[in-house]
Amino acid sequence: DAEMVGVALVRDFTDEPVGYDLQQFMIDERFQNRGYGTAALELILAQLKAEARFDHVEVCVKKDDAAALHVYEKTGFADSGYVDESLPDCVNLICYLR
Repeated sequence: DAEMVGVALVRDFTDEPVGYDLQQFMIDERFQNRGYGTAALELILAQLKAEARFDHVEVCVKKDDAAALHVYEKTGFADSGYVDESLPDCVNLICYLR
């Protein structure tokens, strides 16, 4: 039986610098800590790499969300160094699709 365990929303960011923007990525709490988040991110990154419209994907993550930061870093994301003054409690991560 197929059961939805989460949701992801990726959009094209066409302002400079152009790239993919992972706006939403959530795994239902009933399914967390089972590898679904990592597997889903790996599939998303593979799909975006295959599409090859942009060379990177970015996501904004709350600085105190250690579990989310761990999953993103495990799948190739790193701190972009960009600071969004309107979101001081977030860190902007980037993953290059090489």
